[in-house]
Amino acid sequence: MSSRKTYAVVDLETTGTAINGTNRIIQFSCTFVQHQRIVNEFSTLIDPKQPIPPEISQLTNISDKDVKKAPSFEEMAGTIYSLLQNTTFVAHNIAFDYNFLNSELVRVGYPELDLKGIDTVQLAQIVLPTLPSYRLSDVSHFLSLTHEQPHNAASDARTTAALFIKLRERIADFPLTLLEELSLRGRQLELDTVDCFKEAYEQKSKQETKLPADLMSVAGLIIQRPIFSRDTLAPLDYPFELVEKEKLFTGLIDVRLQQVKMMDETFEFFNGSDLVRVIDAPTGAGKTLGYLFPAAYQTGQGKQVVISTATNVLQTQLQENAFSLLKKILPFGCSVVSLKGNYHFIDLARFAQSLKRTQNSHTNLLQMRIMVWLMETKTGDFDELHLTKLQDPLFNEIHHRGVEELDSDNPFYSVDFLRRKKLAEKNADFVLTNHAYLSSHIEELSGPNSLLVVDEAQHLAPMTIKNNRKTLDFDEIKILADSLLVKIRSHESYSFIDLVGSGFITSSEFKHLLQVIRVIDSRVPQLRNDLAATFVGGNASQSEYYEQLLRPKKIRGFIKGHLAEFVTVASAYRKLVQVDRELYKKFMTQSTTLHLSSVQNKLLNDYFTLTRSLTKELKNWKLFDLDQLEELFESQIIWLTKSNVKGAHLRIHSGLMETKNFLKNHIYESFQHTLLTGAELSLPEIKNFIPTNLDLPAKTQISQYDSSFDYRKQVAAMVAMDAPDVGVVDQQEYCKYMADTISEICSKVPRQTLILFNSLQTIADVYQLLQQKGLTRTKNVLAQGISGGVEKIKKRFLMDHEHQAILLGTGSFWEGVDLPHDDLELLVVTRLPFQAVDSVINQARYHKAEKLGENPFSTIALPEAVIKLNQGFGRLIRTKTDIGAFVLLDPRILTKKYGVVFEKSFPAGVKLERRKTAELGDNLQNFFKNI
Repeated sequence: MSSRKTYAVVDLETTGTAINGTNRIIQFSCTFVQHQRIVNEFSTLIDPKQPIPPEISQLTNISDKDVKKAPSFEEMAGTIYSLLQNTTFVAHNIAFDYNFLNSELVRVGYPELDLKGIDTVQLAQIVLPTLPSYRLSDVSHFLSLTHEQPHNAASDARTTAALFIKLRERIADFPLTLLEELSLRGRQLELDTVDCFKEAYEQKSKQETKLPADLMSVAGLIIQRPIFSRDTLAPLDYPFELVEKEKLFTGLIDVRLQQVKMMDETFEFFNGSDLVRVIDAPTGAGKTLGYLFPAAYQTGQGKQVVISTATNVLQTQLQENAFSLLKKILPFGCSVVSLKGNYHFIDLARFAQSLKRTQNSHTNLLQMRIMVWLMETKTGDFDELHLTKLQDPLFNEIHHRGVEELDSDNPFYSVDFLRRKKLAEKNADFVLTNHAYLSSHIEELSGPNSLLVVDEAQHLAPMTIKNNRKTLDFDEIKILADSLLVKIRSHESYSFIDLVGSGFITSSEFKHLLQVIRVIDSRVPQLRNDLAATFVGGNASQSEYYEQLLRPKKIRGFIKGHLAEFVTVASAYRKLVQVDRELYKKFMTQSTTLHLSSVQNKLLNDYFTLTRSLTKELKNWKLFDLDQLEELFESQIIWLTKSNVKGAHLRIHSGLMETKNFLKNHIYESFQHTLLTGAELSLPEIKNFIPTNLDLPAKTQISQYDSSFDYRKQVAAMVAMDAPDVGVVDQQEYCKYMADTISEICSKVPRQTLILFNSLQTIADVYQLLQQKGLTRTKNVLAQGISGGVEKIKKRFLMDHEHQAILLGTGSFWEGVDLPHDDLELLVVTRLPFQAVDSVINQARYHKAEKLGENPFSTIALPEAVIKLNQGFGRLIRTKTDIGAFVLLDPRILTKKYGVVFEKSFPAGVKLERRKTAELGDNLQNFFKNI
């Protein structure tokens, strides 16, 4: 980048963010950069001639009193206009600062600035593609830049200037071919942001450069050079003596007798004859190393250890934290491979193909980020990008379909991330996965020399049930088939008729494809209407959402009556898969050799996007295979759903109702030994639930370990005895109470706070009310599903520079998320975590329990809720030095008979104090003052 240029790095503080003429600037700051150094600074407060809103004063620490004697913008406009002449305007979110400043200049009679401009937000997104947040405070924290006063324009401008310098340094180190690609693709970036890449390319092109040894170029993409290695095997001698372990642990972890006992028991179990063992280890017992350490010594005996945990988040946590520590402790090496579903990984060939198409500005920016990310990633796992959701159509195009879909002649075949991961899996000492992947990939993961450790075992049954669920959407199939027919036979735009003319496919191939899709397009809607008439009738009009269990005899009769149609569609599906595979191979070959035009590329990419979606929907057509249906009904249920909204889709679902005879037969017996571990696996209040839920073999040993925490001293626990009963009040009143209470507590107690909900919808409703109350303007409030996905908001929560963030979460935040010390100090549970009772699966489970003479509430619903509440509580205290407060905003624990079961299930030493809602804030304040 030219060293003669002057960069004016600008930041504004304003009375509001709307650029509509009603808001005013209250502080203007500019830091000047030349020759990669800060050379000058200018900053001034500005009198807006209107009151500064309280939330802005609180955010910026600028009050009406501060600006009372400051110059007005009319007085400063000339100085600002003159200062910025002949500079390149730089800002963190330039669309706001540049446009707001121009709006104000025009208002007071000056012409708009006509400057080149660079946006450091977009620049940071490209150069640092794996950050969970691009807020100035978060990026500066990541780069260890000083940021003394966030939301003060002078501090923000100075920090942005330092960030700009750092980003330019990193860009200068990019390989020449990458700089060239970024220069070509950056035309859609804000203003002149692309110049950062163009000028770096011009400078580097004058030099003789080579790729660093750790990088390689494959068909135009720069990627990490693969390293294939295997650590040395473990010795056979396990250190049984405490003194031997102490030598290994010194300086890394404290010796805990409970943990040592668990290590020894685990080692003996792996070398014994029992098939299954359960270890109930509470939070703080060190259960992760308790099983990892002895398991590592099995790998020297030719064993592979498969570890399954509840979620992708916990899987990542295990790999990044626990295994890093394990490798430091062990006197030998061990290798670990983390497995997830195919869709988590990038298909390099498909990504390279996407680069040949014209994209919108958002997708174009995403492609640029991915190109830089490919230089860094060793896994190709999209989760590293910390995107809120993989919503951009690009991800549907470039995510992996599986190793079997790869073309061995493609230049990316040998370096494909998923293929390399599968090869590494065969030789790895540890294979790390999650319960969903485990339950559907048993043949791949199991073997006579394989050991299984199920961590967070209380989630194995529900995750297995959820993952074995299949859905077939009749209306979506019709929509996709219609879209395909329009796409391939259009007479108004380039279509498959033109592909026949160009010689890409033959006329007979085109006719065959057309016939296959027409069969699906005509037969599926006909079957859908007959199915609706037989099983739904007028019932769906009686409620917003209709669900119905399909009885085996009735669904069998329906299939037999329409057997020819079902068989015809199944045959058409198989033909479409075959045709699609052959076409895609031809497409990849010709696009690689540049034989296809951009119009042909676009048509074929659109076609493959549609056929992938259609074949994915039709994959579950096998539900209607009569031979498989008989076997399916032995352990599963089938149900139908349809809402009462016009155009609503009719769907057929199938899934396990329970895991009895499934976990033992399909999972445990596929491994030499299976260790199940977790917390709350032997609570006396629900002692019969876990053995049934985990499908344990008779006489399975359950070992229980004590907690090392002193909960009497470490925790203040309270329940709001006057909180509304969620079963009595309406949703609007309930959410208002939650928002009012959360706002009051968090304003009085500025601590790292996790608030657990039962649904994303309630989070959205409460978050909206918190916005209206102004809490989101004065506090860093992170809401799951709004501020980002689980991993992204967790990292933003931990990165909060004031350590006073508020996180509204559900799902994964109830279990296994590790937030020790002051990463979490206040935990609020909004309601007792009962599952929805009206789902078809729960109705079926409860009905079966009733037929067995059991009370479904006490044998199913209550135990599940007790376990989940204890899991949630376990987020608070993670070490012996942790101090925290727990608040429950559900009075049913006091008013319902079952409440005593919840209260008794808390760890020994936890006393639930009864408090009025109005007292909670003051009580919490007193607790934290006195610790």
